[in-house]
Amino acid sequence: MRSLGIVLALVIGTTASAHGTFTTNGDNCTASNFQWDGEPAHVERQVIEAGALRSFKTSVEHAPLSIVGGNGGGYTIEACKAAERREDLAAIQVTLQGGELRATGPEGRRWFVFYKVRVPDGANIDVETKNGPLSIRDVNGTVEARAANGPLSLSNVSGNVQANTTNGPISLKGGSGTMVVRATNGPLSVNLDGNSWRGGTLDASTQNGPLSLRMPRNYGSGVVVESNGRGPVSCRAEGCERYRAAERDDDHPRHWSDEPRRFELGSGAEAVRLSTVNGPITIKDE
Repeated sequence: MRSLGIVLALVIGTTASAHGTFTTNGDNCTASNFQWDGEPAHVERQVIEAGALRSFKTSVEHAPLSIVGGNGGGYTIEACKAAERREDLAAIQVTLQGGELRATGPEGRRWFVFYKVRVPDGANIDVETKNGPLSIRDVNGTVEARAANGPLSLSNVSGNVQANTTNGPISLKGGSGTMVVRATNGPLSVNLDGNSWRGGTLDASTQNGPLSLRMPRNYGSGVVVESNGRGPVSCRAEGCERYRAAERDDDHPRHWSDEPRRFELGSGAEAVRLSTVNGPITIKDE
């Protein structure tokens, strides 16, 4: 059987006047979550069923994109259309034709589209955002995610994952599998859960950004945290005692240092490696 893989390109046709005054407070398609100048927007929900897809690829500008796993029916695209005026909702059209997902709307009006994509287990995803947030949660599969000038969050994502941000924060909570996470000019936040890292390794780093780690006590995988460049370090997790003692010794680097630092935490084989260049480090346990 021939597999079908369709490339989806999200083209957001908002006017420039919509940018900077529109705010979102959640990903549910309700008026209270979408506002202009503090006033609730008029919203309308549109659902596009695309269950035949075998892969999902998209690029979004100036709009939030949320990817959520666990959809037994395949791929489902939910477009939440928001407009400053109720009569403009009918003019906002979201279509899927020839492998392209496109949003068009009324000229000279203020309108917006928020996308939530529900994907099945084993999904193959390649997504990119510019000047907008990207959220991926509860997804199991192959994931490539890139965000520029906006935040990227990964929550309970497993499989084979490549994630990158430029000029924006990246946060990771839970997860498993083989993951490579890179941030440039932005903070990196990692929150480990469970008893150990399962099914592969996590390699996460930031360049010119702070690194924060929260991990469970008695974590059963080896965790290495490294820094290169000048920056303060706060280590307040289980296993940090020996490093705090070394900092009080005149023969060892103190809180601030230009020398590389290395912290080995957890137990068992090394499965998690985190690093920062020119950024502070904060390590805590639960």
